[in-house]
Amino acid sequence: MIVEEDLQAAVAEGIIDQAQAVRITHLARLRIDAKTANPPRLGDSVTAEAGRAIDPDDERFRLIGGFNDVFVAIGVGLLAGALLGLSRVVGFGDAFSAVALIAAWGLSEVFARRMRLALPSILLATMFCASASLLVAQLAADRGLPSILYGGWVLAALAFSGAALLHHWRFRVPITMALMAGGAIGAVLALVSALAPALAQDYLNPILALCGLSVFALALRLDMRDPRRLTRRSDAAFWLHLLAAGLIVHPVFRGMVGAAGSFTTGTSLVVLGIFVVLGIIALVIDRRALLVSALSYAGIAVAYLISQSVSGDLSLPLALLGLAVLVLALSAGWRMLRRLLVPALPLGRWRERLPPIDATPA
Repeated sequence: MIVEEDLQAAVAEGIIDQAQAVRITHLARLRIDAKTANPPRLGDSVTAEAGRAIDPDDERFRLIGGFNDVFVAIGVGLLAGALLGLSRVVGFGDAFSAVALIAAWGLSEVFARRMRLALPSILLATMFCASASLLVAQLAADRGLPSILYGGWVLAALAFSGAALLHHWRFRVPITMALMAGGAIGAVLALVSALAPALAQDYLNPILALCGLSVFALALRLDMRDPRRLTRRSDAAFWLHLLAAGLIVHPVFRGMVGAAGSFTTGTSLVVLGIFVVLGIIALVIDRRALLVSALSYAGIAVAYLISQSVSGDLSLPLALLGLAVLVLALSAGWRMLRRLLVPALPLGRWRERLPPIDATPA
């Protein structure tokens, strides 16, 4: 019989994660209760048990379960590099793209579906989608396609998204939802560029920001369906939040400071104000991606403000020191800040769909 120590050993070895161990334990207890005619009390659930074992504030996701993940990932990288190099030297790029497509699927059967290695699964999913997109782009090149397809880029982006959907259907790798969203955004950008080139050029930042907000809404939907972050939805939401953060933060700040990145006192203060707002949102939804994407802009703004009162040689080190203190303070006080902030906001019924603030003591 498997005991708790066996489950924790399996977690340590990367065979299962902590959430799966909690669910297995809960299932075993339910079966014991059923056999002894002692049904669980009202309110008992997987999430109630998991809340004592897993803290949603940790924002965990599987990337490396052991060094074998790294070893296999190196092999996948070497394979992709070899196929890319052969396609450039030998020619027949479409044939090598097809080989890469088939290889990525076949290896996914072994490392994603059977062995469930996290990092190789992520790389193979990306390789499969990129190979499908590249193959379609090569087949569409010089075919005299309608202008609305923007030289085949629309088809290539749709192929990327479709390949991600197919891979998700078979292997359920969490990153595939972000890959699907990325392909769809690429198709939208290609369509806008084909139909209204001037609009795409003049309003690229707002278009990207709107796409980012759409991805952000999808990520929030997944998070709200799994507030304690016990299922694959949480891992999928993590990658969607990373994608959304880049699409929201960078266009907004680039639109403020311009392509040259020229900061003034006014723009620096606005950047820091937006950074504070993003920090509040990050604390409420318990996701750090927005803050990570905005850190570089906040650092530049702080460095500019410091440079106005001290010598230029000291501005950058002091700015880095300030950011380091901020990041470390947020890391140490994240739970406490959420306890202070979330109850004070008028969230209404949405509060129950957010990650709990009382999962573990501060």
